[in-house]
Amino acid sequence: MKSIPSRFKLPMTCWPASTNLRDKGSMIRILSYCLNLLFFAGVLFGDVGRLLEPLNFNNFNQPGKVGYRGAALIAPMPSKHKSEKVSEKESHVILDRVLLERTLGEALSHRYQATGKVLSYITREWSDMKVSPNFFLKIRDCAPDELAPSSFVRFEVWDEGDLVGQFSEPIRMAHMMEVFFTTVPFARGNKPSSAHMTTRSVDVLKQHAGSVFANAKLSGYQLNSNLKAGSPLKWNHLTKVTLVQKGKIVDVFASGNGIYVSMKGMALQDGVEGGLVKVRNLSSEKEFQARVLNENSVKVHL
Repeated sequence: MKSIPSRFKLPMTCWPASTNLRDKGSMIRILSYCLNLLFFAGVLFGDVGRLLEPLNFNNFNQPGKVGYRGAALIAPMPSKHKSEKVSEKESHVILDRVLLERTLGEALSHRYQATGKVLSYITREWSDMKVSPNFFLKIRDCAPDELAPSSFVRFEVWDEGDLVGQFSEPIRMAHMMEVFFTTVPFARGNKPSSAHMTTRSVDVLKQHAGSVFANAKLSGYQLNSNLKAGSPLKWNHLTKVTLVQKGKIVDVFASGNGIYVSMKGMALQDGVEGGLVKVRNLSSEKEFQARVLNENSVKVHL
């Protein structure tokens, strides 16, 4: 073996123990970088077919199910899809018998400005129809044109500005009101008091027609018949108390145009609260009409 000339020989020196540690770290990073380049080059240009399973094209024509798997970091579906489904459900309502009767009752209550609650019941078969929640019912006429136990109603159903149909239906009605019921027996001539009364909600169009509503004033009335406890109080059970009696001396209060005068007079007829009676002036013997204020007191305008 021939010897290599000395000018081509590399000096074979070893790192002394005092070599800087920073130079060693740099050499290690360069070596690692070169190894990574060699690895990726082998992957890119090498045969990767052995790493993949073979494809079977015969299975592509077979029906299958597509599944989806959600991840924790993936945002949920937008809420607008849910609102669209809700709006579809609420885009219409079914105008059935129950809804029609409730709507008719409300329309009749508004038509006659009735207090309490008006209930209506249709007496024939009704065919359900689909309308929007914004539909409204318009009453054309009623016979009789008042709240009555039975009536014949003509009405129209409108929806979104369009006329859905015109209808004519015989109906039964109920007008529910709070009325007075006695809690103790009352004798003829007694003055009714709400302290001895209770209230109940009843239909005032039928059995309890003419009953005294719970918001009525009972002052100035007396019973003209005996009543048992638990009886409904009706207007035909009451008469107004006679506050001014014929031939009695009464106080007369006259006012008008800034003038206020009081005098004595004689009642020429019986009178009740709010009623008109004929009175004679004791001084001038002049007769005039006066309105009854309370017991033995009347008022006249000059």
